[in-house]
Amino acid sequence: MQIVPAIIAKSFDDLEEKMSNVSSLAPLVQVDVLDGSLVKLRAWPYQSASKPDDFFQSIIREEQGFPFWKSLEFEAHFMVNSPEKIVSDWIAAGAARIIFEIEGVKDFETAVAEVNGRVPIGVSLTLDTPDDTVALAARHTDVIQCMGWEFSHLGRQGEPLDTRVFEKIKGLREKYPSHMIAIDGGVTFQNAAKLLEAGADKLVIGSALWKGGNVHENFAKFKKILG
Repeated sequence: MQIVPAIIAKSFDDLEEKMSNVSSLAPLVQVDVLDGSLVKLRAWPYQSASKPDDFFQSIIREEQGFPFWKSLEFEAHFMVNSPEKIVSDWIAAGAARIIFEIEGVKDFETAVAEVNGRVPIGVSLTLDTPDDTVALAARHTDVIQCMGWEFSHLGRQGEPLDTRVFEKIKGLREKYPSHMIAIDGGVTFQNAAKLLEAGADKLVIGSALWKGGNVHENFAKFKKILG
């Protein structure tokens, strides 16, 4: 079982601060990649439509390091259209795993070819996306991530969990018993244990972890709940 902090960074400083908050708590974080193409939301380093943030480009050129790169791994969750266009940038930046949001991928084989075995791959789907959509992708992945709500809510934090997700997770666990099944979105103290019972073994937690600015306290409470 994994507890993975989820980060939607408003800026590089915001990213650095949030990674600093969890660097002593978890070995891995998930950074959401939002460029306004799949959903309207944007996050660092794509705050501008013209080009990525200058600091991100310096990271790609290996002139700077990703925050806490020596002590904290990150996986990149691509909530974008045609992620194969930018995936190499994130691998160069140090991503330990790439997670493709299936609704934004036109040709999964092309996306896999762009990764070219450099890092592990995961696939994510929303609540209203049919499970069979990930059948081809599952052959190339070790993680299947289920979002806690429908596509219309993709990219947001703080939204309540849609309770239909429990059956969704059960179905994915039955179809893909050898995969890690992750849940991202809407995870709280009240539903964490039930999500594990349904078959999830990776909880990606955003707003509930940062709530009240008590990251350490909230992380410890999740650990206690999950045993």
